Amino acid sequence: MAVEGTLDLFKLPEILQLISQQRKTGILTVQGQQDIVAISFLNGRIVAADALNQTLEEGLSQILLKEGMIGAADLGRASAEHQSAGGRLIDLLVERRYIERSQLLAALRLQTFRLLELLLRWNQGDFKFYSGDEVSYEDGFVPIAVEELLIHAVQNAPPPEPARPTMLRPVPASPPPQPAVAAPGPEARAAAPSPRLVAVAKPAPAAAPVMVAAEAPAAPRKAKLEPRLVTSAVPAWMGRVLAVLLAVLMVTVLLSAANVLMLPFPWQDREREGLARDQRAALYLKIDQAAKTWFLLKGTFPDHLQDLVAAGLLSADDLTDSEGHRLLYRPSEESYTLDPLEGGKAVPGAGATEAITGNFLLDPEFLNVPPEATVQPLVLLD
Repeated sequence: MAVEGTLDLFKLPEILQLISQQRKTGILTVQGQQDIVAISFLNGRIVAADALNQTLEEGLSQILLKEGMIGAADLGRASAEHQSAGGRLIDLLVERRYIERSQLLAALRLQTFRLLELLLRWNQGDFKFYSGDEVSYEDGFVPIAVEELLIHAVQNAPPPEPARPTMLRPVPASPPPQPAVAAPGPEARAAAPSPRLVAVAKPAPAAAPVMVAAEAPAAPRKAKLEPRLVTSAVPAWMGRVLAVLLAVLMVTVLLSAANVLMLPFPWQDREREGLARDQRAALYLKIDQAAKTWFLLKGTFPDHLQDLVAAGLLSADDLTDSEGHRLLYRPSEESYTLDPLEGGKAVPGAGATEAITGNFLLDPEFLNVPPEATVQPLVLLD
């Protein structure tokens, strides 16, 4: 019995959680473009992990050196002895007292964490789970719960890349203020003629001469306009209410008739229909991914689309298409049908039917949880 599929439809955390919830024993293989990783499960918990491009002893040696559990000279001597005598390097390290057995198991568990954290970053690849009654793992290895692995992976996730600094253009400095010119002294005023108005003497009968400044003729005065407060017949609050209503109307039109606004001309009917089909296909794909994720976790399709909304797999806006048609959802044992409704009837040619076929295969027996076994499992050692 096997379960298989692709990582573009089902993410690896979902697969691991399903195996953990069903308490399965077996081997999960994940094949990517560069490597193949095999994960061994015992009653839903991880007990071993191995990669094709790196043997267990190579990965474990790197962990022992990096964590300072063994020196490079001791590891070199142990590797040379291992090549001549054969056997397993990890057994030789413990037998020759290079490291303690507890240190070896701790390093092996850390190496398993590191390998699985790298695997969780894969977005593409194929997976297949082979169910069985027994798997091989190192004696004394503390099993890793899937929840512990996921929390550990989140805590050790690499930090996001820092944002690139914005290039700032140099702003030219403002010109320096001009120094104020000091007022000339009495001697300077006497030496240089004043640029101001020139005073001339004009004779007046029976009076002392009067100094009159020669000025330009005054411009005619304009009538002074005084502002008047004009009261509007419409209260100010009504204007604000109308502005809010207009904004709500514009948003409603944008949401309900976005295709018409993007392609407003009558001769663009074909483009509007094509855009609506593309938007409907994208919505159907989103619903299909959510429904199959539900199937993978529950073993059946949901009874209603609202169940996917409650589970956080869809949003409430996904229950209608881009043209405002409500979606009619009808599930069966291994398939479901979607039809947009208009006037209570299905829109011709706009429905879709999806089933558990193609790149996903689920054995119904996979969802049968076995009773707790009282017999000790058989452990196979390499």
